[in-house]
This record gives sequence, C-alpha cells and structure tokens, in this order.
Amino acid sequence: MKRTLPIVFLLLVTGANATAASPEPSQSAFPPSALSSTGTYVDTPIVGWHWYNEPQPEEEDEPDDDTVPLSALPPNLQMSLLQKLTKEKLNSAILSPSPEKAADYLRMQSYLMNLSGQFTQSAKKALLLYPGLDYNLEHSRYNGTATLQQTAARQQQNNAIHNLGQRYGLFMFYRGNNPQDLQMAATVNQFSQQYGLSLIPVSMDGARSEALPQTRQDSGQAAKMGVSQFPALMLVEPGSEQYQPLAYGFMTQDDLARRFLDVATDFKAQY
Repeated sequence: MKRTLPIVFLLLVTGANATAASPEPSQSAFPPSALSSTGTYVDTPIVGWHWYNEPQPEEEDEPDDDTVPLSALPPNLQMSLLQKLTKEKLNSAILSPSPEKAADYLRMQSYLMNLSGQFTQSAKKALLLYPGLDYNLEHSRYNGTATLQQTAARQQQNNAIHNLGQRYGLFMFYRGNNPQDLQMAATVNQFSQQYGLSLIPVSMDGARSEALPQTRQDSGQAAKMGVSQFPALMLVEPGSEQYQPLAYGFMTQDDLARRFLDVATDFKAQY
C-alpha cells in the first residue's frame, strides 16, 4: 500500500492539472468516431482463440445436374442425336481401329436396328387395327394378283378413251420431214383405228406421212391453239372452241392409253 498510494495520487493530480489547463472543457481528447461507439463487449465481443471458435470452411454449392434424359427430348432431336452418335463412333472406329471402338459402334448400330424392328412390327399390328390404311387392299403387291391388276387398269384406260372419244376428236400436228414425228404419226394412226377415234392430221412443213395420207396443210390451226412444239396431239371438241393438249413428243400406245386416263381423271393418282 505504501507504493501504490503515491502512484494513485500522482494520477489524480495529473488528471486534475490536465483538466485545469484545458482552455476548452467542452472539447474531448478522443476523436468523434471513438465517442460514437461505446466499444463495449456487447457491441464488439472480445474474441480469443478457443477450439469452438475456429473459422469454419465455407460450404461450396453443389453444381446443378444439367443432364437431360434422351426420352425427354423431342423425337426429331432424339433421332438426330442417336444418328450423330452412331456416325461418330463409326468414324472413330475407322480412323483409330480397335476392338473396343468397333464394339461401341456395333452396340449403337444394334440399338437403332432394334428400334427399327420394333417399328416394323408395330406397323403390322396397326394395319390390323386400322385396315383402311392397308395399301395392299387396293393395290396388291403379290405377283399372283399382277394379271388381275393389269386387267383392271386396262379396263379403266379403255373407259377413259371411249368417254373422251365421244366428246373430242384428235388433231395431230407433225413435221413430215422429221423421223420422230413420222414415228409418232404412225403410232397415233394405229391407236385411232384401234379405238375408233376421229383423227385430223396436220402437216407443219408440207410433207406428208405415208401412214396419214389424209394429212392437210396447216392453215393457222396450230397458232390458234398455241401449238409451238412438235409432234403435238390435241383434243378438240367439234362445233366449239374448246381444246386441250393430250401429248407432245413421241409416245407408245400403252403410254398414250394411260395419258387418256390421266386427262379423263384430271391426273388423279392411280396408286
């Protein structure tokens, strides 16, 4: 106590002198920022080192899984990806041959073939459930029915030729000095005689075909009908101004019969 009291006394005296010597008692020796904060334990706890106060490592967010199942993609994209992957494996197996790479390609190829086979079987079942979709009902693919189909087609053609022949006559524009035109003239002559069609042949160069001795010279008929390519076969309705093209160039009798059917049905598909 003898050593402590003088020290306390000196501190008190020093503090009193400092207070008395201060010209402006309202001013503080501490900066304003220090006064604005109490700096107590409540405001800023005193933290020492303890085992329970060790800094904890920050937990990293696990990356989101962006994987999308193949079945969740649109069908077109699925097929495109499968085909692309199969091609890549094939190219890799060719450029860097190895049993493993060849096996990878064969697995992909087998997978696609299995899918194709499943579709084929599903289509067969669909034809039983929806027989109206079966093409074979109207156009049989079996050789045993080929003759029947040809007979039916020929009958349709004959009907078309007869119906058009009742309404129209034929105008044949050809060049007597052109071999292809002469060949077509002979074909048309035989065709018209076979089906009893009215035929008026017209020569564009003054030369006549031996197969068509009744040929007349062109007197503007071709220009009136807009015919500029030869040989040309036109359907013309007598007593009216109606006409339409039937054929240009050379054509066999079978093709000419099919053309009559096309025109009679306005080119409706026959298959």
